[in-house]
Amino acid sequence: MKKLLLTIAFALSCVFTVQAQIWLGGSVNANINKDIKAFTIAPDVGYCIPNTPFSIACAIEYGGTFQKGMDYCHSLTISPYFRYDICAISERFSLFVDLASDIDALEFNFFDIGLSPGVSFNLTEHWSAEFSFAFLGFEWEKLPDEIPEQRFVLDFATAAPSFGIYYNF
Repeated sequence: MKKLLLTIAFALSCVFTVQAQIWLGGSVNANINKDIKAFTIAPDVGYCIPNTPFSIACAIEYGGTFQKGMDYCHSLTISPYFRYDICAISERFSLFVDLASDIDALEFNFFDIGLSPGVSFNLTEHWSAEFSFAFLGFEWEKLPDEIPEQRFVLDFATAAPSFGIYYNF
C-alpha cells in the first residue's frame, strides 16, 4: 500500500512540475448512414517534449456500432501516438502528422500502425481544436474462425474526419 501511495505521489508531482508541456483533450467521431450508425469517444493525454516539435500521447477510445438487423457492438481501443508538428501556417494554424497505432483492448484481434496528418487551430492560449482526416499504414485483423488478414491501407476519412478539443497546461 505504501508503494502504491508513493507511486501516485511521484506521478502527481511529475505532472505538476511539467504542466507547461501537458495537454488533455479528446475527440469524438460519428458515422451515420442508412444501415449503420457508429460513434467513438476518445479522451487522451499528451506531453510536448520541450524545445522540439515532437509530442507523445495516448488515447483510450470507446466505440459503438448499431447495424440494422444485428446486435449492438462495442469496442475499446488503446491508441498511443507520436506527433511531429510540421509547420505553422499562421499564428493560429499548424500542420502535424501522427505516427499512430490502435490496439484492440477487448479481444486483441486488431492492430494497426501508420501515419495520420491533421490541422491544429489555436483558439486561445490554452485551447485548441484539431482535425485529422486520413490514415496511411498497415492493419492486422483476426476475425472469428478465419485466418488473420494483413493489409496496407490508405483511408481518406473526409466524410467523417476526427475532431478533437484540447486544453494545454
